[in-house]
Amino acid sequence: MEKVCEVLGQTKLFDSMDHSVFQPYCSRTSIRLIWKGEIVVNEGDRCEGISSVVSGTLAVQKYSADGEYVTLNLLEPGDSFGEEFFFGSNKEYTYSIEAVSNAQVIHVPRDVMMNMLENDEEVRDNFMRDLSDKVNAQYSRINILSQRNLRLKISRYLLELHYQTDEEEERRYGYMQKKTPVSTASVELPVSKEVAAKLLAMPRPSFSRELVRMEKEGLIRVSGRVIWLTNLEALEAD
Repeated sequence: MEKVCEVLGQTKLFDSMDHSVFQPYCSRTSIRLIWKGEIVVNEGDRCEGISSVVSGTLAVQKYSADGEYVTLNLLEPGDSFGEEFFFGSNKEYTYSIEAVSNAQVIHVPRDVMMNMLENDEEVRDNFMRDLSDKVNAQYSRINILSQRNLRLKISRYLLELHYQTDEEEERRYGYMQKKTPVSTASVELPVSKEVAAKLLAMPRPSFSRELVRMEKEGLIRVSGRVIWLTNLEALEAD
């Protein structure tokens, strides 16, 4: 149970909280190992609680009747899912979740989470912050997908990864301790190019061709999943 509490304290929902707040509930939580390609949630499943990613990456997918799908979002360690179905009229998942790598997920049953929300202000604050962050993330995604061509979609996506890295470093090291800025920044795709293409709602070949064009024009340099932003100003000006 001590290990479960330690893992729970590493999630965004319980980050920086004293373990004594959720320690009495740890025996009701469980950690599940997910294999790459395994479906974690099917669209239409009833939400029975909140789950957080401990390790690995999950993809939020929306399938069409013909079996095609788009990737709506990626869930990384610390990210959670299920909160949006707690207080709305719909309690069933409107999307599917699939593991794009081996992963571990910790699950907090609905009644346990409701008990914590009712009795602890800090848990409520974290819960509302997490919901707000998810809304903002969806607006950022809409902004990327609303760009008028593939070049702009990819540019905005790479810049978003770049800005996220900067924000994470600032939180981790503090403003005064951030690394000295360099003329050439780099980002690492969190998933394969195939999954990244799905995330941008474009065919994988189109994604690869546009990366090649951008590299030839001196905007980026590609090395596997690492992409160097060799002309940051031009990318931001698009």
